[in-house]
Amino acid sequence: MSAIPSDTRDTEDPPEKKLSKEEELKAIEFERESERKCNEKLQDRQRNLDAKTHHPPESFFRKLDSSVKKNSVFIKKLSTLTEASKDKLAHDLNSLNLTKYIEEVVTAICTAKIKMQDVNCAVHLCQILHRRYPDFSSLLLKTLHSSLSNINKDDKVSRVRIELRLLGQMLVLGIITDQKEGFSLLHNTLHNIVTNDKEKLEFLPAIVSFVKHCGDDIIGVTSKPNKQLIDQYKIRISHMNILPRDKQQIFYDLMKEYITAVIYSLVQLHSRLLKMLKANKKTLYMKGEISAERVEEADKLTVQYNKLMVNTTTLGEMLDVSLPDLPPLSIVDEDDCTANQNDGNANLSNTELWEDEDQRTFYRDILDLTGIIPQILYKKDKDKATKEQEEKKRRQQKEKKDDKKDDEGEITEETIEEEFKKLHIDDEDDDEEEEEVVQVTTQQATKDNSKDNNAATTTPPTSNSTITISNKAAMEMYLNKLSNISNRDLVNDAAQEFCLRLNTKTNRKKLIRTLYGVPRNRLDLLPFHARLVTTLAPILPDVPQDLFTLLKKEFLYHLRKKDQSNLETKVKNIRFIGELTKFEICEKSEALWFLRVLLEQFTHHNVEIACNLVECCGRYLFRSPETHVKTNHLLDQMMRKKTVHNLDSRQVTMVENAYYYCNPPDRVAYVKKDRPPLHQYIRKLLIKDLNKNNIEKVLRQFRKLPWKDDDVAMYAVKCLCRVWMVKYNNIYCVASLLSGLAQFQERIGILVVDNVVEAIRIGMEINQPQYNQRRISEAKLLGELYNYRMVESNLIFNTLYLILSFGLLPDGSNPIDPPTETIRIRLILTILETSGQYFEKGSLKKKCDLFLLFFQKYLLGKIQPLPIDVEYSVQDTLESIRPNIQMYSNISGVEEAIAEISPSLKGAFASVDQEESDTEEGSSTETEAVEQDESEENRGDDDDVKVNRKLEVVKCEEDDEFIKELEKTMTADISSRLTGTAKVTSTDLAIPMNQAFKEHKIEGNVMKFKVLLKKGSKQHFKQMDVPIESEFASNLFDKQKAVRKEREELKRLVLGHEQRQEAEELLAEQQESRNVGFLMRPNDRKQKPRKAPQLTTEMFNFNSSK
Repeated sequence: MSAIPSDTRDTEDPPEKKLSKEEELKAIEFERESERKCNEKLQDRQRNLDAKTHHPPESFFRKLDSSVKKNSVFIKKLSTLTEASKDKLAHDLNSLNLTKYIEEVVTAICTAKIKMQDVNCAVHLCQILHRRYPDFSSLLLKTLHSSLSNINKDDKVSRVRIELRLLGQMLVLGIITDQKEGFSLLHNTLHNIVTNDKEKLEFLPAIVSFVKHCGDDIIGVTSKPNKQLIDQYKIRISHMNILPRDKQQIFYDLMKEYITAVIYSLVQLHSRLLKMLKANKKTLYMKGEISAERVEEADKLTVQYNKLMVNTTTLGEMLDVSLPDLPPLSIVDEDDCTANQNDGNANLSNTELWEDEDQRTFYRDILDLTGIIPQILYKKDKDKATKEQEEKKRRQQKEKKDDKKDDEGEITEETIEEEFKKLHIDDEDDDEEEEEVVQVTTQQATKDNSKDNNAATTTPPTSNSTITISNKAAMEMYLNKLSNISNRDLVNDAAQEFCLRLNTKTNRKKLIRTLYGVPRNRLDLLPFHARLVTTLAPILPDVPQDLFTLLKKEFLYHLRKKDQSNLETKVKNIRFIGELTKFEICEKSEALWFLRVLLEQFTHHNVEIACNLVECCGRYLFRSPETHVKTNHLLDQMMRKKTVHNLDSRQVTMVENAYYYCNPPDRVAYVKKDRPPLHQYIRKLLIKDLNKNNIEKVLRQFRKLPWKDDDVAMYAVKCLCRVWMVKYNNIYCVASLLSGLAQFQERIGILVVDNVVEAIRIGMEINQPQYNQRRISEAKLLGELYNYRMVESNLIFNTLYLILSFGLLPDGSNPIDPPTETIRIRLILTILETSGQYFEKGSLKKKCDLFLLFFQKYLLGKIQPLPIDVEYSVQDTLESIRPNIQMYSNISGVEEAIAEISPSLKGAFASVDQEESDTEEGSSTETEAVEQDESEENRGDDDDVKVNRKLEVVKCEEDDEFIKELEKTMTADISSRLTGTAKVTSTDLAIPMNQAFKEHKIEGNVMKFKVLLKKGSKQHFKQMDVPIESEFASNLFDKQKAVRKEREELKRLVLGHEQRQEAEELLAEQQESRNVGFLMRPNDRKQKPRKAPQLTTEMFNFNSSK
């Protein structure tokens, strides 16, 4: 009975908590319902007692059907009555005359195999029979008396429970009119049970059922839940007072005596079970495993205790008797034996069985097919497989008793041979089964056709073959799909599909063979196949059983054969067993036995097989409480054997990896650094706050830092250099912040750039994979620094070439950059992807094109093909910066392209360097004007003020000494000039302007010269012919040719410089509209005239002028 809220109708003594109106209505409704049921029982009892003198006359029975056939059918129905047939049986009873068959009716009712929920139906029919037939009550009492008067241990508890409840309810309702005799029978029956069943408590369920349904009316006791309702809600529950108080006390004393014996038995059983569980726990931690007999005995005691606890609790509540407080069984897990465990058990309680929630879900949340698949599709197969499995377990237990495996005994070849002989696999021919399936299908089709055509027809022979082929084809398609299972949903779908469409004995064997024959190189399928087997296990128990038998047989076969071949097959087999162990298809003791067998013969392939088993399920066994100690001992044994046996370095590494994977060494807990508040604030600004929306805000905060404090300045530089702590997508924000900060703190920018370049070089020297992500971030920052004009292009190209050639030996090999490593490729791609968009014009484009040729040569030097992700990254990056780039398939083609482009680039780069050098020296004023104009344009609408920096002159001792020596030399020279006589004789003649730049003419083999002569104060010219073969004429001719070429080159450079300057001014005007503030972003980069970056001397054989 459900709990009902209290009632507040008693205004004199209201409860502490006032009820709501809804709760008050529920309490009133419950009270009325209790009173209604009590009144109905009283009315039925009174009518049944009055029926003794008011039976129908004989004329009433003459109108009813008294045929033998119908009465016999009705009596047969009574032997199988149910609550669902209550109305139909009552209707038949009202139409039949059972005067001559009343004894058979009573016998049928008392011997009917009815359940507890059908008792009300039997009582209802007995009530109708009692009101019509005067002999029914006495015959019913006589039958019940003969059945209940001599209860012994051979009587079934279910029969006694039904009859005891029938007797009690018929006495309450007055169906048995001889109340004295009926209650005497009830008392004697209860007294017999209480006296003879105090120890075994076999009839406890019968007593509980009787007290639960008849206790209020016969015993006169209010149950504990009802008492709580009365006390809490102030309601009144009605009872039938059919017995005086002294008679009720007699029944109550009997029940009180019985429940006292039940409680005593419960306490004894609890104490016994607790001792057994503690002993098993201690054995587990001492030996590592428990015998099957003790486990089975403990399980039986636990089930017995739970049943007794439930019945005792129910009986105690009905009789309002309190039970003693018993300690829970879980106290065993907290016993002192766990506190004294060794071998790392102290840390086991702090570790979970699974690595994460996803792994636990994969191995434990299995789809329940019993709630999805109809029982008709698997009931017969399941029952048959269950019987076979139980028979096999009994056989195995018998074998264990005859030849028990001792933990400390050695595993010999005879032991392995015996285990191999015990395995049996049913390999019967499947043709009969397949023919049977076809015949059943044909008969079913025939029946369907006969129903449709109202005539018996037969299925054509062709339909048989069609059905068989379609069934085989469906199974083949299903088996082919198993190789594509890659997630849990596909596993669940595959399990449902097999149970609904393909569940036959033949197909089950095909499925087992397919799962067993998984390719040896598809180890990724083993977890999903094991999950499929686990999903099918509740419905098809023979599938996991036969599969595990096949795997174990193969394992023992290879172990007996001792061959050194088929290693991949052996590894696949043992890893499959490991996956089945984690799904609890294979018992943990079996997995440990496999490991123990391998350790006994720890040589050759057995080393790798044992390591694979430990890697697959070793951590699961190590973290399971029941196998922890045993697994730990075996792992220690494996490490000892590693040192004793002469294993090679590869096997030693495998053993150590497997051991530390299961039992990782203790790690020191991470200690949080205690940083000053200002350092924490700097980290917060960079790591948490900095993003594209608040760069200026963070910059203002950085400008407020005490930069004169070297500690703060160096820590800020350190944080700015550790760019891997920032989100990868926010690295450009760090570069933008640094570009703005460098305008006010110049040394900070220089320090960061130096540190980043140095970190890239150190990363190539160390070359540890754990720093790869850090190196990628540093390369990204360097590219962003170029975008924000913090570094020159020569530094970018020098770094790119350094990445290509660092560690390169003269013979072309590179010991610190093996052909299989791709981290340098990723570094180059990161820089090109970040800054490559600006290498599209002028000399930068040519230099980038040349580098890409060397980069292709570097790529072709790696082992081909490249990893798929690296190959895609190379294609995407090169396509973004050079959509039409030519990709070479061999190194010779790249070298030819490099040889063709290098000379032309050499001259172009040298001329550009010379031009920019001359321009820089001769047009400083113009450059300053341009920079001033650009600064005014960049300022735009921003109110921020730029700080004009001037170069600081740092005085040193060397400068003072140089000035003194210079003054001394100048003084000595001046004094010598003052004292000496200096005559200046001029032998040169001034050439007229109209003749100064005329070239000498060549006529035939003679070059025409004009010689300037001076006679007195007059000058005149004289014509002179010089042969062209003379040294004087040839030298003069070469000089004229050189002058002419120099003029043409100067003209070309001047025109090219003007064109570039016009293009840059146009680009600056276009970008000015997007330039906001003094912080420059990648898209705002302006290519103002700058020096062409010099190439590395290692890659080019010429020096570029600065």
